[in-house]
Amino acid sequence: MPQISIRIGSRSYDLACGDGQEDRTHALAADVDACLTELRLQMPNAPEAKLLVFAALMMADRAQEARRDTDAARAELARARAAQEEEAASNGETMPVEELFSRLETRIDSIARKVAAA
Repeated sequence: MPQISIRIGSRSYDLACGDGQEDRTHALAADVDACLTELRLQMPNAPEAKLLVFAALMMADRAQEARRDTDAARAELARARAAQEEEAASNGETMPVEELFSRLETRIDSIARKVAAA
């Protein structure tokens, strides 16, 4: 396991991460640091430990919201797919596999953008 050093707030932390996960771990640490910096501006005299707790809570809230958005998008996709299949079946039509995959790819890209923006 690779050993890396990350910086959050005013401290450096040495830790291990999975093989090939070094860049991702640094990016995650940068997100935590940015959240901590934002909180430090709002509460300049708060102890760092308290700021880290608030940062963790804010990031957990964002993650839960992203999961809710993803679940809602999946449910919407399932409803749309069912409605489309029902309509095609009632008209005696079938959808070419290529078109179905193209539509699914578009929806998945949309969901991925929503999750990434959260």
